[in-house]
Amino acid sequence: MTAADAPSAVTSRAVVAWLAIAVAGCGASQAPSGPAPASDARPAVSRVTSDKLVAGALAAVSKLDDFEEQRAYEQAFDRLTQWSHQSGVEVPSWRIDPLISVLPERLRTGVEPMLEQPAFDAVGDVAYLRDRRWLADIATSARGDATEDLATAVRLFDWTVRSLAAVGDPPMVPSEATPGTRWYTAGEILLTGRASGAQRSWIFIELLRQVGIDAVMLATGDPQAGTLRPWLPAAIVEGEAYLFEPTYGMPVPGPGGSGVATARQAAADPAILDALSLPDRPYPVKAADIGSLAVLTVADPRSLSRRMAALDKETASRHGLRLAIDASAVAAAAVKALPGEASPFVGLWEFPWETVARRPTQGVELAARRELAPFSITMAEMGGGDRQAPRLVRPLFTARVREFRGDLDGPLGAKASYLAARPSRAAIQQALQAVPPEQSATVDRLYRQMKEDATYWLGVATLGEGQPEAAIDYLRRMTLENSPDSRWTDAARANLGRALAAVGRIDEAVSVLREDGSPQRFGSRLLADRLEKDKAPGTSRTP
Repeated sequence: MTAADAPSAVTSRAVVAWLAIAVAGCGASQAPSGPAPASDARPAVSRVTSDKLVAGALAAVSKLDDFEEQRAYEQAFDRLTQWSHQSGVEVPSWRIDPLISVLPERLRTGVEPMLEQPAFDAVGDVAYLRDRRWLADIATSARGDATEDLATAVRLFDWTVRSLAAVGDPPMVPSEATPGTRWYTAGEILLTGRASGAQRSWIFIELLRQVGIDAVMLATGDPQAGTLRPWLPAAIVEGEAYLFEPTYGMPVPGPGGSGVATARQAAADPAILDALSLPDRPYPVKAADIGSLAVLTVADPRSLSRRMAALDKETASRHGLRLAIDASAVAAAAVKALPGEASPFVGLWEFPWETVARRPTQGVELAARRELAPFSITMAEMGGGDRQAPRLVRPLFTARVREFRGDLDGPLGAKASYLAARPSRAAIQQALQAVPPEQSATVDRLYRQMKEDATYWLGVATLGEGQPEAAIDYLRRMTLENSPDSRWTDAARANLGRALAAVGRIDEAVSVLREDGSPQRFGSRLLADRLEKDKAPGTSRTP
């Protein structure tokens, strides 16, 4: 296959799922609506080991591109239920984390019974398991051959910035004026590939957790005065808090502009944070603010629950999957990594709890359905090897899941699925003939959105695997030139600038970065300034 429009066999059933989306939401993001029915085929508990049951649940959510998704969720829930009946969910050291008491009452009301609940639920718990499986897969593939914790953190941050296009919704702190609508779960953020600064922070910290690196959100202001303001994530490595700026899309540069700054360095050297200022936009946090930072541990209700603590004992050691967190212990480690002698305010970051509270609302649900709609398009997967007939798949969903696992190449890799999600004009017209005329415009838009998504993500994937020339073609010619006003325009510019810099085309990179109009624009301008400064007379070199 080439980067041109990939011929795809679009079936007459290709767009039937759109009708279901309008009523019930996108299957790519939802777990089953209730418990799996009892099955006479269940193996007897006495003959199935605890580990096999856990492995079976994880296997079900690990290969959603190869199996019928609804059945996979039912199987995962079935295995978890059997495991809990056999092994129980008793963890002698578990208790409701005291940091929960610091949350506003509106966010913690009714939470304690859910935390203590021993039984798994078929909706939220299965989706939580699936999302953490994706996060663990991404963390493994993104860290590559990095062995040191700081190098690993940098690679996971690079993945986060490259793969999650910067948007402004939802805000770090919602208000009546800016309530936000994209209050998505971690899995939905990963699928859509778009995230606000708060969501980038959340995903980055979750990725760090999967590789065993503690991380917290740092906040400025005074909680007693109601001015507490979450700032940025910090990775705790060897007793230091390393700072990463998700909205700017860059680690906070260390002394002299090299490495990653620590909180102690930023407090001692005002030039470190001042270096993030632009002539028309001073950086809002100063060295003087660092001495009174607050520590906010990142956790949501399920990660603090009894049942996830019990399951984590199985998954963390045997399957490399972390499901629970000791929020107070992480906060204590972060406190020791901060400058100053005074004890800082310690609490839980409210953003994940806001997501839990706001996700079920009608406006958020509608936004999620619309944004996830292209994942429901069904097509025939080509290159099936020994299969007798092509298999029906959702190419965009399949590509995303395979990319999360790091399966990029080959006939059944993510790139092949992205290419399949770029049907020709003739194939789209064929699909439109299978739907009623009144739905034609909606379905046509859906296909074109899928094609734009796949094209952009091919650029991101090739950039991530060290193929900047291919990334330049996808991001410039096939995204910016073919769809100059798509929702990927600014993100394509930000990643195109990095691809151009990687091949030494510094002047072009600078020009493209200065056109970034996204929330990441300040970081893009700083990168452009640095590229210009680093460019030696008559030569070009990468940043």
